[in-house]
Amino acid sequence: MADSQLACLEDGLMPAAVPETRPQFYYSEQQRAALEQLLTHGDGAFKSLLKDEKSQDFLSAREIKAITSTFVKYPQGDADGGAAEPRAERDGSDSLRSTYWPQMSDTEVPPLDMGWPSSGLFKGVTRVTVYTHPPKDSSPHIKEVVRKLIQESSKVVAIVMDLLTDLQILRDLFEASKRGVPVYIVLDQQGAPHFLDMCSRMQVGAKELQNVRTRTVKGVGLNLSLGRIPGNVYSKYMLIDGDKVMFGTYSFSWSSSRMDRNMITVMSGQVVDFYDNDFRELYANSDKLNLFKEFHLSKPQTGTLSRAAVAKRPPAATSRFQVNLGDATRGVPAHKYHNPKYLLALGQIPGPTTPIQEYLNKMEPPDPGQQDPENPTEELENLTPTPSEPGKESKKPKTLRSKGSWWRKSKQEKTSDAVIEENPPDDTSKHTLTADQTSEPQDAGTKKKRGLLSFFRKAK
Repeated sequence: MADSQLACLEDGLMPAAVPETRPQFYYSEQQRAALEQLLTHGDGAFKSLLKDEKSQDFLSAREIKAITSTFVKYPQGDADGGAAEPRAERDGSDSLRSTYWPQMSDTEVPPLDMGWPSSGLFKGVTRVTVYTHPPKDSSPHIKEVVRKLIQESSKVVAIVMDLLTDLQILRDLFEASKRGVPVYIVLDQQGAPHFLDMCSRMQVGAKELQNVRTRTVKGVGLNLSLGRIPGNVYSKYMLIDGDKVMFGTYSFSWSSSRMDRNMITVMSGQVVDFYDNDFRELYANSDKLNLFKEFHLSKPQTGTLSRAAVAKRPPAATSRFQVNLGDATRGVPAHKYHNPKYLLALGQIPGPTTPIQEYLNKMEPPDPGQQDPENPTEELENLTPTPSEPGKESKKPKTLRSKGSWWRKSKQEKTSDAVIEENPPDDTSKHTLTADQTSEPQDAGTKKKRGLLSFFRKAK
């Protein structure tokens, strides 16, 4: 609604008439009254009123034909129709110069439920490229530019169009929908039937329409006391991913791409925010066009997963760092489960080894009740290092002994000392030495043993 029309609604405020010579001229009460005469009494009454008020004929023959063919009367007694009944019938006057202008809507604003890129951010320097049909300077065709923009989209495609009937462009839009790109389409209400007809010829399915939202919008129109003259939407632009916009005179139809002269402009940068806001306003003022209902398709269910039945498993581990061991109820840390030494938890010994019981038997000492060796002295002598060069002590080689060998050696030494104490040599043996004994070199081990024998003899 024009600002001058809104100003007329203010109580006690009647703005001054703006002459036609000024650029601000937009609305005229004489023109509105002439339109009502045209719609109620025909073209003759329309021209007579203009002649009486000394006004010029402001409608062409084509406009008169379009207005009379598209005029819609308000339903009688319908409160939602815009006006219940003409004021002339309510107050008994013959004047038709009263119009009902609704200012607010009680319908809910439709959401952009499939997502929308954030706006208001800096998008860089504005860049502009112009394309024409027929092409100039070896530039691509307009249709090629449009299809390439749709095929390269990844975030969103938003279209405002008066006529969308081109088969190739429709196929590109449905392919983008199958790729998961949200596609929002706002069509002129008078062009929506042609769009539905072409989609029906293509035999689109539910998979193609899953990410498509289609709505229709009307032009500004003109509200009169008897009815409403609808308008058309001639805005033609397409938003791509929230950072590019294509606009111009090109309609998405075969005849527009082949026979008409058109020009489009592709822009990127901060200017895209203006088209972003304009599209959301048109989307909020539009009416829903349910494609699933129009083509009798069932809407696919989203967010549900079908799972096959599986057998019951043991209770889950108490921690996300644990794994279950078969039917065991306790868990073993996952990083330890792959360590060979933790295979003991499964009753296994890592590597090709003997059974665990034999391995443990080797680690145990022999039974204390076991009989001693037959000749402990001989075994003790075998353990004594052999003499080396005279005057030098032989170094005993370091060997690794188990606990069992150490226990047997200590037991053998104790047994040898007990034998010596039971059979001590006579006194003559202290001073009598054979030639072999005299010539035999004595090492540290032999001296130690003989010193112990002398100590026991003296003590006795």
